[in-house]
Amino acid sequence: MVEEESLLNKLQVALIRRFARKRLKKDIAPLDTLATHPDVLIAYTRYSLALDKTNLVPAKLKKLAQIRAAKLVECPF
Repeated sequence: MVEEESLLNKLQVALIRRFARKRLKKDIAPLDTLATHPDVLIAYTRYSLALDKTNLVPAKLKKLAQIRAAKLVECPF
């Protein structure tokens, strides 16, 4: 049972890496860090995708908030 969960986590992490690489056109360091904790990475990915899909906040405002948050934490992306 534990081996099956581990294998499933490895598969999910590989798919998340592939999706991120395709979307961002490069590998990113935070993904390497999160990949060492698959449960956190999977939950974070689900949250991120849900946030992208919601229409409660206009897309332009989401982008502005993303840029502002990145600037506040001095994110190079």
